[in-house]
Amino acid sequence: MTIIMADGHPPGPVMDLATADLAAAVRTAPRRPCAAPGADPDDWFPPEPPKGHHVRQRETYEARARALCRFCPVEFQCLELALRYERRARGAGIWGGMAPWDRERLAAARERLAVTA
Repeated sequence: MTIIMADGHPPGPVMDLATADLAAAVRTAPRRPCAAPGADPDDWFPPEPPKGHHVRQRETYEARARALCRFCPVEFQCLELALRYERRARGAGIWGGMAPWDRERLAAARERLAVTA
């Protein structure tokens, strides 16, 4: 799937943008819920559920991530930026509507696809 940048940005896949351009697009986008007046940074960086069999806690965290980012105009750009920042290390918090463990799985899947391509 190809995600195209929001209005005002050059057309093309998000993955083709330089990291600096992607970061600028995310930081300067209007109507970002994470930058809204009164937004609490703790909402985007909640404590991570413990590892193991805590399915309900993880599902709640994931639902929160999707809800927080649902109407963000740069949700996919933010996700791509997180994947670049995190590289092979596990990140923290909610970026692009995804929990850290979801981004970790997505990055691993991308890596596998790149190897087979």
